[in-house]
Amino acid sequence: MNSVMDDNRILTLDNGDRLKLQKHSILMFEVFDLQYSSPATISRCGMVYIDPKNLGYKPFFSKWLLTKTKYGETMHDNLKDLYNKYFPVVMDRIFEGYTGDDELAEPLKFITPRTNVNLIEQLTILIDSILPEDVESAPQDFSALEKLFLFCLTWSCGGSLIEADREIFD
Repeated sequence: MNSVMDDNRILTLDNGDRLKLQKHSILMFEVFDLQYSSPATISRCGMVYIDPKNLGYKPFFSKWLLTKTKYGETMHDNLKDLYNKYFPVVMDRIFEGYTGDDELAEPLKFITPRTNVNLIEQLTILIDSILPEDVESAPQDFSALEKLFLFCLTWSCGGSLIEADREIFD
């Protein structure tokens, strides 16, 4: 990778082939960490790190909600209302331990580590898998959509908790 990041812009592949990158070409790599990178590679990298705690889950849901405009403005508004009603409360309970009674409890534990962005992604994927492709057969009634939303919320957030904390979440 160092040869690509030099001024000569040549990428050398494992088999020995070399590719010359044009001036308008840019390579972007997304890596988990730089544990096995050389100091020369690190010094040439431009890095952007966004901590999930700083970004949060709201932009992810807002972007996903824009894809639901085909179902109409009513469903869009209903999904937004359901999200505002339930999701922040669930996130506060799971990650911070807020019970809603101005009491603090121990945060709930996951089987495998999760972030709030993981949970909102799981929620949106589950809703997408249940919502019909046909706009006409999609639930427009608020109570029907609320049942669907709560089912998805329960399984996307509660399903990844350890057995003992699932009862508390319930």
